[in-house]
Amino acid sequence: MSELITLARPYAKAAFEFAKSESAVDQWSKDLLVAAGLAQDEQILNYFSRPDVLDDDLVQLVSGKNGSEHYQNFVRMLVENDRLSLLPEVAELYQFYLEQDSQSLTVDVYSAVELTDTQKQAMTAALSKRTGKQISLQTHIDENMMGGARIHCGDLVIDGTLRGKINRLKTQLFN
Repeated sequence: MSELITLARPYAKAAFEFAKSESAVDQWSKDLLVAAGLAQDEQILNYFSRPDVLDDDLVQLVSGKNGSEHYQNFVRMLVENDRLSLLPEVAELYQFYLEQDSQSLTVDVYSAVELTDTQKQAMTAALSKRTGKQISLQTHIDENMMGGARIHCGDLVIDGTLRGKINRLKTQLFN
């Protein structure tokens, strides 16, 4: 997974910088989300890798008939470099750059049980203070956790799970 993010990063960064310079950030965001949805379908992924499919057909499939010329050129570059399978990661990173630029951040919180409103508000306030950004929480329940929470805030991961605390204690005791 981290390898895919590494490969996708320059494409996402270039796409975001170009879209920003053209004042088309929202349109590119929508187009990339649609393309990412396509690239997550197993049949379409197989279609991407078929040798009998022309590059122009792939560009039209991914960018649609109404895609801007610049977006089509971006998709063509992905096709020519055999990187269409990276579209979900490109879209994810593009959204991250968009949030970074707009001073907001979507944070994923994984916990063993549903968080209370008070816990969510406290977490939002603390993360907002720490990052200096407006925080939007997305909570997820992970039944494999024994307790605590794991927070994914951009590149920052805060592991407050019981398992994480035990592992840190074990490291301290044996090192």
